Amino acid sequence: MRQISYAYIETTSYCNLHCTFCNRDDVVKRASHMSVEDYRIVLKKLEKHDIKEIKLMGMGEPFMHPKFHEICRLTRETFPKAFIISSTNCQLSFNENFKKALQHIDLLYLSIDGYGENYEKFRPPARWGKLLKFLSGLQSFSSHSASLAINYTINPGNVEDIQQVEQLIDRFNLNELRLNIVQNWNEDESTDELNGFSKSQLEYLRDQYRHLIKGKPNWDFQDCFWVKNGLYVTASGDVKICCMNTSTEPVGNLIRDLNAEFAFNNRRFIEIKNGCETGNPTKHCVNCSYKELTNILPKVL
Repeated sequence: MRQISYAYIETTSYCNLHCTFCNRDDVVKRASHMSVEDYRIVLKKLEKHDIKEIKLMGMGEPFMHPKFHEICRLTRETFPKAFIISSTNCQLSFNENFKKALQHIDLLYLSIDGYGENYEKFRPPARWGKLLKFLSGLQSFSSHSASLAINYTINPGNVEDIQQVEQLIDRFNLNELRLNIVQNWNEDESTDELNGFSKSQLEYLRDQYRHLIKGKPNWDFQDCFWVKNGLYVTASGDVKICCMNTSTEPVGNLIRDLNAEFAFNNRRFIEIKNGCETGNPTKHCVNCSYKELTNILPKVL
């Protein structure tokens, strides 16, 4: 049996934003919440796997799921030793759903990509004031042990905002700042189209923030963990190869199918896996952001 050690599970595809760098509108035709009953089915089919890390996130805002705290509790009960990560765009009220979910989350990403008006421009219709109010509510709630990290997607238009956003760490007692170069998750589109960084911007990122930028500068297809030990499940239960290509067709459905092996025995999955392992990527992987970022990461790391 193929062992899964990393699970990326989307329990809702509803979102309250239309971020300029996100392909959600191209991918999600009808938004839905995964029911708690269906999530129990997913967990039951995964419980024999030694999963080390679980990300409860995807093409939606996780905390728009009205039972997300229950999702988190069930995840912790099923995989007590797993490292559980989730995310939020900080545009909801800091309510009981957050408070209860944080009891079971190890790391919460706070998606903040710019400062003030620039933040609002890249994440419409977000409001900077709502974000600050959310962070204040989060700061006042100390009954949890989750690490809180600003997850910042860098594009050519927000490089100069990083320093101001970094100041939010101390202001709201957060734990870290994570910097990620913007990516394109559509199968037929290239990440290079989004990365129009100037030479001075790249030098600035290298000199000031190389220690915070995430990524592997010498990554190659043989390094892909998704085809080896990863699993990506959408809110409808569809199994996709990875979250680097969210526009692709699924290879199975974990709710309807017997088990995860059904998807991994799919001929298309096997072709994609073999392509990665031999360094001959199929169409699914040819525009992989991991690979395309090897053109830019060596300049900033």
